[in-house]
Amino acid sequence: MATVTHRREQVMTASGLDALAGIWLLLSPFILKFLPGAAVTNNVLVGIVIAVLAIIRFSGAYEQAWISWVNALLGVWVLISPWILQFADHRVPTTNNVITGIVVIVLATWSALATDVGRRGMRGEYGSPSV
Repeated sequence: MATVTHRREQVMTASGLDALAGIWLLLSPFILKFLPGAAVTNNVLVGIVIAVLAIIRFSGAYEQAWISWVNALLGVWVLISPWILQFADHRVPTTNNVITGIVVIVLATWSALATDVGRRGMRGEYGSPSV
């Protein structure tokens, strides 16, 4: 039982921080005064999705690791989006997206692995898979 509680705490911590990163991504174009264009649209839309998925995970979807894996993929998108959407020549949004993308990848991966590692630990602890 302690393993399950610890696992949920990790998922909640990582997902809560991931939600904050999504909110930052959403607000960053306005705080950092990006020029209107692809960087603003991208960060607002992807920031909303990242925040919503992380909040769902934080709010009780503790066994749904796929939600965090989707967020990790979105973090990769945030990381590479300056080059794909061609705003890499603007230092502020590019630096913001690289750093925020890495943060989202790390936090979402931590959240996802907290779930998977917990399942493997419970199998080994009791000798058979548990649901």
